[in-house]
Amino acid sequence: MSGKIKLMKLLYGGIIGLIVLAGLVGGYYLWLGPVGSSGQSQQFVVQSGESISSIAQRLEDGRLIKSAGAFKIHLKLTGKIIVQPGTYDLSPTQNLPRIANLIASGNTANVTLTIPEGYTLAQIAEQVGQKNIASADDFLKIVNDFPSDYDFLQLRPEGKKSLEGFLFPDTYRLIKGDPVLAVRQMLDNFGSKYRSDIKPDLGERNLYEVLIIASMIEREAQKEEDRYLISGVIYNRLNAGVRLDIDATVRYVINNWKDPLTQKDLGVDSPYNTRRYSGLPPGPICNPGLAAIKAAINPTVHKYYYYLTDAEGITHYAKTLAEHNANKVNYLL
Repeated sequence: MSGKIKLMKLLYGGIIGLIVLAGLVGGYYLWLGPVGSSGQSQQFVVQSGESISSIAQRLEDGRLIKSAGAFKIHLKLTGKIIVQPGTYDLSPTQNLPRIANLIASGNTANVTLTIPEGYTLAQIAEQVGQKNIASADDFLKIVNDFPSDYDFLQLRPEGKKSLEGFLFPDTYRLIKGDPVLAVRQMLDNFGSKYRSDIKPDLGERNLYEVLIIASMIEREAQKEEDRYLISGVIYNRLNAGVRLDIDATVRYVINNWKDPLTQKDLGVDSPYNTRRYSGLPPGPICNPGLAAIKAAINPTVHKYYYYLTDAEGITHYAKTLAEHNANKVNYLL
């Protein structure tokens, strides 16, 4: 008799266990379903370093999933415990596994951003805003006050926090909603070029000064050969102690890269204006490409102190002011 009782207890306990398990499994799958059968998709931003608990709660609060707890359990059961920062297009019609898989896989609403050689931080910020990676203002706040946590950024003069000159021109695949990550992708690219192509040739030259010169070359040179010739002109004038008189520095101050410069423009009072102040401007005037940086490191040795570019994009060089004035008559008037 006692054997039958024990068997009954075991069967009873097993049935209860199955009922509880079935309830848990049923409840779990109930919470996996979509919030609704209709609803507009919305952009959901996962911040870099954000915890899963925070993400789960925000998904629930935003009526994108039914249960933050079920979201966390699903990630643990499926082994997808690492989520990717970025902006995701999510809909309340998607079930929880679909949403979890998207966020864990990094299938974000990424965008392609191309930074041409010679773009300034302001111009890059405008592009970033147009691509909805971040607002232009937010991007500028980041790039104008960036910490020196890269070895090459530690070579900036004391007190300099701007990244002008360091955002390497290239085509990037960026995540919407994470401008810091976007900036770091550009800096990582610069770092790669710095270690492989720039630092080995830098010698005793100062990287920051090289970037300043390269930025002027980038904005002034029309052709490959002109980069090295204009670089030589800049060094000749610096060594002679005369003003550089580079119009691109004026354009940087007034943020005018297309319209003709007026006499008022040329006289603008700024340390960047090399028509008023001798020596190098206090920082780069754009973000130069590798070719301009190479030219700044390896200028052509010559005796030219002047140059001008005619309407056809041909640059004419002169050794003396008299020769330069003659070139103005011949090629500009």
